[in-house]
Amino acid sequence: MTLDVSQPTDQVLVSELPTYIRQDRVEINSVVSSSMMSQTDLTIVFAQTSLTVGSDLSVAGFETILVTGGGIASLETILGGSDGQVKVFIFLDANVSLVDGNAKELGKFYLNQLPAGGTFNCQQDDVICLRNVGGDGASVYGWWKELYRTVSVK
Repeated sequence: MTLDVSQPTDQVLVSELPTYIRQDRVEINSVVSSSMMSQTDLTIVFAQTSLTVGSDLSVAGFETILVTGGGIASLETILGGSDGQVKVFIFLDANVSLVDGNAKELGKFYLNQLPAGGTFNCQQDDVICLRNVGGDGASVYGWWKELYRTVSVK
């Protein structure tokens, strides 16, 4: 069964409602557990500058990424993103930084913090949320707009 907003009608017997409830629950659970959301444990290797959707990151519309730095790395791009994808990075150490690309192209980060072209030096427990704008999931990477960041105060 697929979700149908026209069912049940007002003419359905009350005794049939539990069947609709069970069928709808199955459909809703399949949507929630599908590739719309995911969580990834990611280790960034020494001197890595780019991540790729489909190999390093999932193709899910909303993804939470727990980031560990296997060495010092400055990420500059995420390649292969699709318009509307949201990636929330939670940093587990201080080995990774994000470089503001200062351009809306080629999978670069477009960060909010000044100075433009600067670097977000992530610390343990920092969080940054990015959204892809204009990517097609293949050859047009779009750019990654910062939606918000939370820096750890502990």
